[in-house]
Amino acid sequence: ETSIEGARGVLLNITGGPDLGLFEVNEAAEIISQAADPEANIIFGAVIDENLEDEVRVTVIATGFDSKPNAEKESTVVDLRSFTSDDLDIPAFLRKR
Repeated sequence: ETSIEGARGVLLNITGGPDLGLFEVNEAAEIISQAADPEANIIFGAVIDENLEDEVRVTVIATGFDSKPNAEKESTVVDLRSFTSDDLDIPAFLRKR
């Protein structure tokens, strides 16, 4: 689990029992919209599940986070040896004899 702070795209599903009211749906949507980016595209829906009593389930899928800058990679020094075209005519395993 992680924070949805700054998410620019949010899919929100609220599932509750027959007693689920518009107040509960609105309250959950407000909490999510406050945490997401102010310009976020939030798509939400509400579902009644007859098996749920005094319970609300909230499912959130968030996307569009700003990527964190990559840590600078350490530069590595590669030893490049000079060679002549004559060296290329003889395979390396024979040159090293």
